[in-house]
Amino acid sequence: INAEYMEKEAYAKFLAGLSEEYKQSLVARCADLGLALDLATGHVAYAPDFEQKKIPLKFSLVYVRHGKTTGNTEPRVFQGYVDEEKNQLNEIGLAQAQEAATNIEAAGLTPDLIVLSPLGRAQDTAKPYIEKNKLSGIVEVLEETHEMACGAWDNAMVKDIPKDDIAHLFYLEQNVVVKSDKPYVRPSDGKQIPGESLIEVVFRMQKVLQSLNEHPVVKNKPGATIMMFGHSMAGAALGMLTGNGKVVEGAKDAQLGFDGKYIWPNAFPMVLSK
Repeated sequence: INAEYMEKEAYAKFLAGLSEEYKQSLVARCADLGLALDLATGHVAYAPDFEQKKIPLKFSLVYVRHGKTTGNTEPRVFQGYVDEEKNQLNEIGLAQAQEAATNIEAAGLTPDLIVLSPLGRAQDTAKPYIEKNKLSGIVEVLEETHEMACGAWDNAMVKDIPKDDIAHLFYLEQNVVVKSDKPYVRPSDGKQIPGESLIEVVFRMQKVLQSLNEHPVVKNKPGATIMMFGHSMAGAALGMLTGNGKVVEGAKDAQLGFDGKYIWPNAFPMVLSK
């Protein structure tokens, strides 16, 4: 029996263990956003009515994923809602942060508000741009923009996770439903942080967009530019919500991808909404 078969068997068991109410709520909440969720495969795609249902933003949104870290350098780890030493920018990432500042300026982007993830790798990516342009007065840290919480998978090396674990379906099959059933235990204080699926990150980031629509900066200046420094999966969720999701090559169901070849580039400004 090969690993792929065992992973899919494990996924079927995982699905069977979820309540019908929860599963129905995932499908219904996706439909409310103009997304089509296929629970059997864990795939999500744009529904025909996506343009009618997507959130109308009252601001322009620019997203910058953090620079390279030890954690996302091969052999990589699941790097989610974690802020340990291995999750900080490495030498390449620090250089990318400097390049990001240059690229933002070269693109002529001038933010009215800068939103930072609470995690160090995102904040350190923003630091050169903020300091160079003396923009600390327009910076806010927004806890809800943190990276996907991977639960017990967080900071585990991908290669060390058992081959039949559903964790591998996340990146191999671009499965938005899988999540760890055990929490990540933060070394600094012992806090237990439960895992979330990518589709749950989509729901979380939808709330972030709704709250930013009501932000005083946006109310005072409709069409203001908000620049957010964050992460790959939080960014992928925003990409899906703003119509910038990446369709998997050759996918018959127009499935949206988010990891591997579909992942956001490090430390590069992406204009998601004008």
